[in-house]
Amino acid sequence: MKWFYIRWGGVLIIAAIIGVLGIQRYNRDVTAISPDRLLRDQPAQTVRVIGMVEAGSILKEEGAVLFQLSGEGAKIPVRYGGEESENLRDLKTVVVVGMWNPTTKTFDSGKIALVPNYGFVTAAYLISLLPMGFFLFNMERKVAMLYILIKEEKVYQPEQLTEESLESR
Repeated sequence: MKWFYIRWGGVLIIAAIIGVLGIQRYNRDVTAISPDRLLRDQPAQTVRVIGMVEAGSILKEEGAVLFQLSGEGAKIPVRYGGEESENLRDLKTVVVVGMWNPTTKTFDSGKIALVPNYGFVTAAYLISLLPMGFFLFNMERKVAMLYILIKEEKVYQPEQLTEESLESR
């Protein structure tokens, strides 16, 4: 029975490590900050900013599109120099990837990313994986208990030889 708990402890440790690595990747590559936080922190590295394109703020220039991105009470001017995107329209929530330029006070972006809906994806995984994990845990316990019961029972009892069977040999 000790190996049963050691095995499942190992499974839980591996699951925890995978979870921590997933959270680190999410924070590094997927999470988006608001315009308010961008203005407050003014990060020097590439960041993802999520917000809504202000109505009537889209201006097309040579090789770039200028627009205002708002979110959580703050607005930032964005200079987008990437491929023309059909997602870039008024009152649309977008995620722009780029860097904050503190001298011009604009966000220089070269990419528009998809708006993530990770709550739905996480819920779908949990709804499918948790019952399967509980089922496997329960089945392994039942098999272990059945093995112990079979081992304790006298399933095989040797036949006692009678005098007649001894004489015939």
